[in-house]
Amino acid sequence: MNVQYAKTALYAYPNIKEVAEQIDELVERKALASMSDCSPAIEQCEKVVEYTAQKCVLFALKIYIDEVLEKLKDIEIDCLEYKYFKRKPKEYFYGFDAESRGYFRRQIKLAEKIADKLEKAGASDEWFEQNCLQMDFFKELLKRVIEHEESVKKVDKKANGIVKEKQSQIQKKLTA
Repeated sequence: MNVQYAKTALYAYPNIKEVAEQIDELVERKALASMSDCSPAIEQCEKVVEYTAQKCVLFALKIYIDEVLEKLKDIEIDCLEYKYFKRKPKEYFYGFDAESRGYFRRQIKLAEKIADKLEKAGASDEWFEQNCLQMDFFKELLKRVIEHEESVKKVDKKANGIVKEKQSQIQKKLTA
């Protein structure tokens, strides 16, 4: 699975239940509004079926992620909790190193590992595109993931430029 898709799924994971409840509310409203809706009944039924299918996709994704999470180490779960899930109180992460280079490298490797495990579990790019990306919720979430990664790359390039400039200044001093 594409790493960006995996990150999108991870951000969605703690909210799956709430999104499913919102879909239930939409279905209920659609059913109640059907008395005053003059559109053909088949169209109304198709919309309800579409919402129900979206709910099934959410639960399938939850099952895929649960399967992957069961195979991870505690430190990996803590990294996911810190970055993606945010279900634990801040006090839990007291002393948690979230600023070192090692943390960021660990997060990158962990995202790649999860993408691979999701693929093996059955959540391929094709599955994600055909199912999840049909929902506005996932489209918006993926857009935010991509924007965040692009902004991080810009910061990294700028930081690398500063580091290289300082290294060349040091090198000049050493050779002078």
